[in-house]
Amino acid sequence: MLHPLRLGELTATVAACGAALRSLRRGSEELLVAAEGDEPAWPTLQFPHVGRLRGGGFEHGGRRYVLPPLGLAARSEFRLLERTAHSLSLSLRADAHSRECYPFDFELKLSICLRADGLAVDYRVHNRGLERLAFSLGSQPALALPLAPGETLEDWSVVFDNAEAPEVYRHEGELLAALPQAFAFSQVQSVRLGQPHLEAGPLVFKNINSRRLDLVHRRRGRRLSLHTGGAPHLGLWPTAGGVCIAPWYGVDDDAQAPLELLAKPAAIQLPAGRAFVAGYRIELG
Repeated sequence: MLHPLRLGELTATVAACGAALRSLRRGSEELLVAAEGDEPAWPTLQFPHVGRLRGGGFEHGGRRYVLPPLGLAARSEFRLLERTAHSLSLSLRADAHSRECYPFDFELKLSICLRADGLAVDYRVHNRGLERLAFSLGSQPALALPLAPGETLEDWSVVFDNAEAPEVYRHEGELLAALPQAFAFSQVQSVRLGQPHLEAGPLVFKNINSRRLDLVHRRRGRRLSLHTGGAPHLGLWPTAGGVCIAPWYGVDDDAQAPLELLAKPAAIQLPAGRAFVAGYRIELG
């Protein structure tokens, strides 16, 4: 099922499957990489784990569980809680199927709201069980990059709003490297797209200082900004027709990551009865 939203000249489409943001338009201009068939260009929500787990699963309570890459949310049907013309709230709750690979009693609520200046996405993870819940959460909208005749991806840059360490983590096979590589920004806190270092896979920045990433054309200026909401980690990679800017509360496992879920250093640990709130915002230029 698809849920359309509208506020003035802004429109959006959200799929119940995966709570996936499939379209964001300003008039006739598409701001996301277009979905193909029934799937968005990239899953826009990862839960209860970001990326891949070492060995494809985890241990908890003396048992081993196999969790699909990118988690459960991307493949699950979210229930509609409420909606208006320009906003909606969706929910995913633990059930018998989810407990086969993630044995926790959780509820993940997602709210999407069109605003005068763009789009806001908010998450709320509620621990409905009696034990501590461990999870990670990731957002990753695929943002469209319009190219005029004669232009290339090198005409676009992602600009960080704060100073960052000159290092980046890369993948070694399906897992994240345990140690970072040196990384030189193209200009002051800028990652120029279309460069060879992006062809080797996602750039993963851990423990970032920035809270805003600007998508900037070298002549036309800022197209939009992504406000991370304070997410500690960031993934950045080109996709067909655009770029993913991914604020993450967690990262892929590396080859030394503990198998025990509660011991994973990037996992958020949520006490029984408590809730974790996060979100991001797309601000249009």
